[in-house]
Amino acid sequence: MARTAYIHIPFCAHKCDFCDFAAFAGVDDLSQEYTRVVINEIAERVLQQPNDGELTSVHYGGGTPGYIDPEYLLDIHKAVRGAIGLTPDAEVALETTPHAISLEKAKRWKEIGINRLSIGVQSFNDNELKAMGRDHTATQALKGIEIAQEAGFDNIGLDLMYGLPEQTVSTWGQTLSTALSLRLPHLSAYGLTLAGNSPLLVRYPHESESYPSEDIYVSMYEALVSMAPATGLHQYEISNFCQPGFQSRHNLTYWTNDEYLAFGVSAHRYVNGVRSSNFRSLKRYMRDYLGNETFEEIDEKTKAKEAIFLGLRLREGINVAEFRLRYGFDIEQLFQEKIEKLSAGGFLTVENGHLRLSQSGVLVSNLVIAEFV
Repeated sequence: MARTAYIHIPFCAHKCDFCDFAAFAGVDDLSQEYTRVVINEIAERVLQQPNDGELTSVHYGGGTPGYIDPEYLLDIHKAVRGAIGLTPDAEVALETTPHAISLEKAKRWKEIGINRLSIGVQSFNDNELKAMGRDHTATQALKGIEIAQEAGFDNIGLDLMYGLPEQTVSTWGQTLSTALSLRLPHLSAYGLTLAGNSPLLVRYPHESESYPSEDIYVSMYEALVSMAPATGLHQYEISNFCQPGFQSRHNLTYWTNDEYLAFGVSAHRYVNGVRSSNFRSLKRYMRDYLGNETFEEIDEKTKAKEAIFLGLRLREGINVAEFRLRYGFDIEQLFQEKIEKLSAGGFLTVENGHLRLSQSGVLVSNLVIAEFV
């Protein structure tokens, strides 16, 4: 039974050079038809496989959901409420770029029921924004955040990126200082990763000296971890920080390995032990919105492995007793040698019934986690 749902809105004013998501610019004329297709998908999937219970969170991701006409969001949200239902305190989150925010739109989002904004700023340095192919400035970013607050949003998350071309420890520190000075309740900061076909690689190939070195990349992450707590943000996941009570419910669903619904082009769902995804091609999805691009039944062993991989991303780690009840085996016994080796190296800790990464382990988290999967 799923308690969260993801809805993909693929439309953008401009597709950034680093983006590898199903996002499309210049096809705004399809917005109305796309809305109709998503509504149909919601109704038919729920009819085929009813969800036993209301949702505690809905996340509109993209693309840039904040870019489209809010009335399309309203129509989709009505469909979610009618087909599945939301709890009275449900978190309804919307991703947007800062320059897509207007006072009129933001007020309408509030009326629709959206109560959390995730604003993709990435950097407060104009040279870095230009280098990565963003179409807004630092000034526009600050203005967009200001407008959202004026409209009454207090649950706002800011998204940043580090490891960018032309970025230095100094400029990253300035971006962090600006972001933290806003005193927003949530901050996500991810290191830049590029798909092999990313347009950014045309201007900045992997071997380009414009990218920070590995040592500088680590220094950037360490700056993030050291600076965030001073403004009341605690680290609850490797790349996510928040004030108490402002964790992303949607993302926590992933990290705790719970099931979730998903609708829209390229959307990935996990329902009744099956992971599947819609077609990534916009035209194909709109022709066959119930078709699957991927489909995988997840057995119990795989579920447990995924729970380890995801759970170690959380700074509180894995509750060993709860894991044993849910998956049927004791991590400490099954992986005794690995845990002892990694603990001796200073990468893992086992305390208060939780298996978790140390701060040193976080810096090499992919390598540590790979030991278990």
